[in-house]
Amino acid sequence: MKRLIYRAGISRIVPIFLATAVGVMLTLAVVLAQTTANFDSSYKTGPPFAEAGDVITYTIVAVNSGDPASGVVLSDTAPNGATFIPGSCTYVTQTGPVQPCGLLDNMWQEDFAAGDRITTTLAFQVITGTMGWSLENCAYLSWDSSQEEMCFTTTANPATIYLPLIMRNFTPMPDLQVASLTVAPSNPTAGQPVTITIIVENVGEAAAGPFWVGLYDNPAPPPTEANQPWNSLCSGPLADCYGIAWYVAGGLGAGESVALTSLSGYEAAQTHWPGYFAQNGNHALYTFADSWNWNVQHGAVEERNEGLDNRFGPVSTAVAASANGEALRSVEDVPLIPWRPNRP
Repeated sequence: MKRLIYRAGISRIVPIFLATAVGVMLTLAVVLAQTTANFDSSYKTGPPFAEAGDVITYTIVAVNSGDPASGVVLSDTAPNGATFIPGSCTYVTQTGPVQPCGLLDNMWQEDFAAGDRITTTLAFQVITGTMGWSLENCAYLSWDSSQEEMCFTTTANPATIYLPLIMRNFTPMPDLQVASLTVAPSNPTAGQPVTITIIVENVGEAAAGPFWVGLYDNPAPPPTEANQPWNSLCSGPLADCYGIAWYVAGGLGAGESVALTSLSGYEAAQTHWPGYFAQNGNHALYTFADSWNWNVQHGAVEERNEGLDNRFGPVSTAVAASANGEALRSVEDVPLIPWRPNRP
């Protein structure tokens, strides 16, 4: 009798165990099959202020820091008080050339691998005549059943302080801006020597003291303010990241400009640049004037306009593969992070 009871118990336990095991396996299969893209670090930038009739340009940077995603769609909504300029929208992937966008409701549809980034620019013309009108422009990344919203607000026709008050309260200040960033030759091959030239000018009313200027090759994300050196915005192994740092020891007087080149004059200890592009594909180059002053938010020079006013780019450079099709590796020493310049 005991033996019969034991066998009957086993006959009931085995199906329950098998059902539980199958359920666990199915659950694991579903979990493993699920992938989650992450576009939380994507963002949109534009001008904080604009006047009626101005053309305002927005930059949208889509960054996937999660799992691969297919069929990702970027769309945008025209702000109330501005009209879209047809043909102004272009986008560029990390490895491809600049391409035109489609209509605002489907500007592009692309597949993203982990770590991929796409930069899009588009322009609108301000038509509102209302003082202080908020032009809110929102872009959306959509994939599967998820969506990432990126918005930026531009104030149209800000209040104006008239001449008597300006003359009484006006304080001359420097204002550093990058006038140009050029690459010669413009379409090089990986390993081919190139010359990068940057023109920085002081468009303010007062002289600027010594300051740093940085060059960024494919930063992720691009710099938005001081104290973001190129190696702090490197998305991959530091040995595969490149950037240049110049120190303008003499500063710039009001109305003066300075030409900086990748051939000489940069600070070697804060630079990783072999004189050529080591990797083929598209390179998004940025430069930032007054890029560093440890623990001081505005950089080394307090200016009339800070932040994105100091940034220039992206300048897209398509680099062809080398003759053997392999990526090159610079043999220079790579600066350590965090970057602590040996200058003031």
